[in-house]
Amino acid sequence: MLKTVNKFFPLLASVVLISGLSACKKNDSKTTDENPPVVQSTYSLRVSSGSPAAEYILQAGSLTSGTATLVGTGVATTLTTITARNGFYYGLNDAGNLVKYTSNNKINTIVKEIPFTQISWAYYASFYKWKDDKTLVLFSSNGSIQFEYAILNVETMAITASGKINVPGLLKDHYFWGYAATITDNKVNLTYTQNANAGDNLSVDTTYLATFDYPAMNNVKVTKDTRFTLPEHYSLNMPNSFVENGNSYFIASPNIWTTSNKNKPFGIYRVKNGASQIDPDYFYEITDRNKEEAMGLFYIGNGKAIVKFIDKTQITDYKSYSVGFIADYYVVDVVNQTKTKLNIPKSISGSFTENVLVENGLVSIAAQTADGYYIYQYNPSTSAVTKGLKLEGITSLSRLDKL
Repeated sequence: MLKTVNKFFPLLASVVLISGLSACKKNDSKTTDENPPVVQSTYSLRVSSGSPAAEYILQAGSLTSGTATLVGTGVATTLTTITARNGFYYGLNDAGNLVKYTSNNKINTIVKEIPFTQISWAYYASFYKWKDDKTLVLFSSNGSIQFEYAILNVETMAITASGKINVPGLLKDHYFWGYAATITDNKVNLTYTQNANAGDNLSVDTTYLATFDYPAMNNVKVTKDTRFTLPEHYSLNMPNSFVENGNSYFIASPNIWTTSNKNKPFGIYRVKNGASQIDPDYFYEITDRNKEEAMGLFYIGNGKAIVKFIDKTQITDYKSYSVGFIADYYVVDVVNQTKTKLNIPKSISGSFTENVLVENGLVSIAAQTADGYYIYQYNPSTSAVTKGLKLEGITSLSRLDKL
């Protein structure tokens, strides 16, 4: 889909710079087949710094206080990070191979590397879901015209199954766009819209839901909903869905970075447990369409999620998302349909970054404000927000992980 790639090239160029999915500097960290002891740090920050920007993995022992800096610590890397779990990172190397690796603030160590040719992986057209601690499901849309999957056993680093997902109904001269997915029991819920190749690449005023069996990835059933459009695009892997009590929740996010649609609703929709259609009786519109955009759905438990609210009046083009202090953080209760603004100064949106971490009921949020770059701590039980770890000399953060 050359037209799709051309349309979003400025977006991709900017996002790749801030996302931690690639780097401009040659990796000078050591990679071996032996796994050295990891330092006693429990948090990982994927950051960029310098001009031109280079990517670093920086680890810290605490997010609640102190200062994190790349002076004398952290390690530059060209390894991407698709996701991290249980002390390991999973990503791609310069050769396009899947890698499982560790980092210890001094070197990155590749634990296992395997060829990755089963599906077509691209930043703007690929995403992932964890089925469980051992199973990582990688999805691609192969140029936005054919959904594909690969199931990875992360313990053995073996692709156990892969192939095409034959989702029917692609309109003539259109392409799939705006992907979001959940896996519940043995079913996948995949929501998406379709964009026109011609003109302004407009999304149709429809959100589609494809449900199919897991892990067979067959028995596909497609339904549609015309109340809203564009599920938040899963590019670069910022969470846009979660499952609670078997129900799947998604965010509709027609922001100007990913669609030419205007004045469409931003809100939460759901697929009930066992259903094969979007719940027709539920849609929680969360923004003032004339003043706000919303992105991200970071699940924090008890029917609540952190959502970034963007000051729409300050957006002039895609660059606004990465240079202006235009974002606020809200707690959105999808069950009671309420929202509460957190006491965090306006920040650079961070766009598709995974900058929210939940641990033992507490929430950490990395926010770059006019006061500096800090990890803010939010306690849902008291509603208190405190300023924690300061990031010094850091240009951007793309991932915040617990190791």
